[in-house]
Amino acid sequence: MKKTRIPSDLIIRKHSSLLTMFRRAVILIGLWLITGYIIYINFCFLFNAYSDSLVSDYLVLNLSFHSYFVFAILVLVVASIMITFGWWRIKKLERQAKKDE
Repeated sequence: MKKTRIPSDLIIRKHSSLLTMFRRAVILIGLWLITGYIIYINFCFLFNAYSDSLVSDYLVLNLSFHSYFVFAILVLVVASIMITFGWWRIKKLERQAKKDE
């Protein structure tokens, strides 16, 4: 009789401390706020809504099509690394589960 496998058996759950979860939340909220502000600056420039602070922020961030291309390549590289690592980790856990049976 073949043993049915439950995929959730491969998941290792580790409970993080409250301080760690708070730190992660602060970092993620900060990153989303920065991302939202950059998108806001871009929309203001697309709709010709200029102000001195937006122009200075635009120049500080050095937003250009070349930087968009570099950021897109960076996102693709990071995404492919994450997918590869996830695939490798799942395969490793499956081998370990077979060995432990």
